[in-house]
Amino acid sequence: PKHSFLHLLAVDLARSPDGQWWVLADRTQAPSGAGYALENRTIVSEVLPDLFRSSNVQRLAPFFRAQREILVSMADCDNPLIVLLTPGPLNETYFEHSYLTRYLGLTLVEGADLAVRDRRVYLKTVGGLRQVNVILRRVDDSFCDPLELRGDSFLGVTGLVEAVAAGNVRVVNALGSGL
Repeated sequence: PKHSFLHLLAVDLARSPDGQWWVLADRTQAPSGAGYALENRTIVSEVLPDLFRSSNVQRLAPFFRAQREILVSMADCDNPLIVLLTPGPLNETYFEHSYLTRYLGLTLVEGADLAVRDRRVYLKTVGGLRQVNVILRRVDDSFCDPLELRGDSFLGVTGLVEAVAAGNVRVVNALGSGL
């Protein structure tokens, strides 16, 4: 509805022996790296505070505030439930997933924590089902819905594609945004 399908982009950069910058890869499906940058800056600021202050390091908080505000605005409701969908603790970027959810005030979920009923996505809780408004996706899109996309996936949520198509949940980055 907001015609915005790509919210985050990660680019892997390297410097060549002659000083040129190379783009090694780009990630649009489940971009990682911003959480690591935040965590690294937090540690360096605590371990080397004088060096950190004198280096005029750019603050990352405005980026994360804007990211949170965008996720909230996508929900089109008061007090939205925003979750980060992770493949789980065996994934190489799981630390970042858990770090970001804490920092952004989101709920960390795996596919088995969610259910689709009447083309809406719900978080399974002890108190019952809670409707999910926005999913920050860290699972490659082909694994997101075993019913519609990849039948052998245990990482996704059965019926997610239908819930997205019905406009009942927003997914960041949108399914199919891979380059």
